[in-house]
Amino acid sequence: MYRIGIIGSENSHAMAFAKIFNGLDPNCETEYPDMRVVAVAGHYPEESQKVYETCGLDFIADDPKDMLGKVDAIMVTARNGQFHPEFARPFIEAGIPAFIDKPFANDAEEALSLVRLAKKKGVPLVGGSSTKYVYDVQLLRNAVKFENRTGMGNLGGIHGGAVSAPLNMNNEYGGFYFYSSHLAEISMTIFGYDPLSVSAFRCGDDVTAVVNYDRYNVTNHFMEGCYSYNAAVYAKNKTLFRDIDIGMCYQHECASFTNMLRHGIQDHSYEELILPVYYLNAIERAYQTGVTQAIPKVEV
Repeated sequence: MYRIGIIGSENSHAMAFAKIFNGLDPNCETEYPDMRVVAVAGHYPEESQKVYETCGLDFIADDPKDMLGKVDAIMVTARNGQFHPEFARPFIEAGIPAFIDKPFANDAEEALSLVRLAKKKGVPLVGGSSTKYVYDVQLLRNAVKFENRTGMGNLGGIHGGAVSAPLNMNNEYGGFYFYSSHLAEISMTIFGYDPLSVSAFRCGDDVTAVVNYDRYNVTNHFMEGCYSYNAAVYAKNKTLFRDIDIGMCYQHECASFTNMLRHGIQDHSYEELILPVYYLNAIERAYQTGVTQAIPKVEV
């Protein structure tokens, strides 16, 4: 039995994951007999109490580090990515595998430091935005990947694309970073983890970014108050457009997490886990300064 600790109870993700692993989600009642959430911690005691009572946990940790020695894996689900490296580091130091929710971190250098520690310790990590796993995103990703790799698809060559998704700019959980990771990871999953630079503009609480790749540009529309996700791939012969259904996103994340625990498999490299943070840091600098920003390549 894998004993799981959750850190960051104020996020709806915490309750969702605890229900799935503790057999309370009707879609997953028997899927994870070898997984159980046993503990919860975070900055919001009243929310921790709700998860503890609803999901039948063993204990609430006053300090996340109190879980050391009592859990086999952790899920960091705090809403503010600023705290993700702080919460995860003691467990990675102890060799404990981790899921780190979106955004992986708010600061790229902190994200890099954390994954370098994980690589040094041989600790597998998964996480980021759940949206990258859903069917519509994977369908577009596969079309672009096949076209770019072989040049033999029926699209006739990729000319660019667009992605739009919700943004919540004014909040206590990191401002721009609280929700923007969803769009960033959808865009990078579809069009690649190798963007070169970005220009960005803020209009009210919306942000529009133009992301430059070697062979095409992709627009990102971060929209305040929007509740839909969609993406388009522009090609010579046709445009592929999908309204993105994120309804099964929690189940996809739990599958990724358990695959890592059972088999030691990361479905994304350390670099891919943290590149969205570099991407978002560059977008923020671009709309703040009005200057195109390079998106650096990352080596862990």
